[in-house]
Amino acid sequence: MARKVFVPSRPWQEALEEFLGALRSSGYLAGLPTEEIDVTQALGRVTAAPVYAAISSPHYPAAAMDGIAVRAETTFGASEQEPLELALDREAVVVDTGDPLPEGFDAVIMVEEVAFQDKTTAIIKRPAVPGQNVRPVGEDITAGEMLVPAGHSLTPYDLGGLLAAGVTRVTVRPRPRVAILPTGTEIVPPNPNPAPGEILESNGTMLAALVSQWGGVPEVYPITPDDYQLLKERLDRALEEKDLVLINAGSSAGRDDYTARLVEETGHLLTHGVATRPGKPVILGIVRDKPVIGVPGYPVSAALCAELFAKPVLYYRQGIKPPAREQVRAVLGRKIHSPLGREEFVRVRLEREGDRLVATPTSRGAGTIMALARADGIVVVPRLSEGFPAGQEVTVNLLRPLSGR
Repeated sequence: MARKVFVPSRPWQEALEEFLGALRSSGYLAGLPTEEIDVTQALGRVTAAPVYAAISSPHYPAAAMDGIAVRAETTFGASEQEPLELALDREAVVVDTGDPLPEGFDAVIMVEEVAFQDKTTAIIKRPAVPGQNVRPVGEDITAGEMLVPAGHSLTPYDLGGLLAAGVTRVTVRPRPRVAILPTGTEIVPPNPNPAPGEILESNGTMLAALVSQWGGVPEVYPITPDDYQLLKERLDRALEEKDLVLINAGSSAGRDDYTARLVEETGHLLTHGVATRPGKPVILGIVRDKPVIGVPGYPVSAALCAELFAKPVLYYRQGIKPPAREQVRAVLGRKIHSPLGREEFVRVRLEREGDRLVATPTSRGAGTIMALARADGIVVVPRLSEGFPAGQEVTVNLLRPLSGR
């Protein structure tokens, strides 16, 4: 069979738009499924419908302070010069924070402002006003009020609010299930004594962690050697079990690179190669109405392709837009040279020098994973640019918080 050489000249944005459009047309990103779960298990989940309060919070008039509940009108005239005595259980009732306000009472005087003459009498030196230190019904939440809209990622505070409003179950989008298939005869499980020529499988764990960050549920499948039939069987199983398949390595045009051929023969191959550096030999396809992404084997390329293509699919599958990375402006500490024709993603370290932020490019090799781990951000060089001179101000897409730098 004649080998097909991929053509990495396509802008990644164009490839992504076509990919997402095809997934919408196939129904993958439309009519999304839902599930109902306990609110206590819903952190980070995306609501499939608006959520409304079942009850008000508080649902009764409540004491907002420890002290005594009183009828405000009976306290008028109390002063430092003329303290007022109130009969306990008749004119005043001892309450703790959160207690229901006794019927007929409309204010609470803080315990710090009350002297107890004995077990039957409280003495006050300042009058109360109606509503003082009282939480009225619905002060925080009103029954029937919309608490969160559809397409909202639930925060810890949301969970507290839902429970306070009597909501114990919530309808959410299922977390996308993602199969990660490491491939390559040279790939072996991580160990401290690899033989020459053996490559430790680390991309699977990295990709799984990224998938988890983006709301998916990853599973790293066993390493698949360079065997077309076995890879086909593994892909078939993954498509049966999962919502998205990432095939790691085998995405280029070498003699043992089977991913593009497999996607083309079993489904629809949309893209083989994009104009990025690193990450050019990416594969985008749809098999049995599910997305299959061929991710390059070099770790930096794998991470970038996952960010550019898998991340949007996972977010849209949950019914929300992928969030943009935080950006800062910085001055280049060194010149960046980049060849025309490919959009380059350059890793940089950030340091504060006086009143300016300086971005220094790190190693640009696609196999240098620690350069990515140690980078603070990424500078994007456009396809039709040859780079930036030292001293130029550029936009840095942050990989981590600045932490006061």
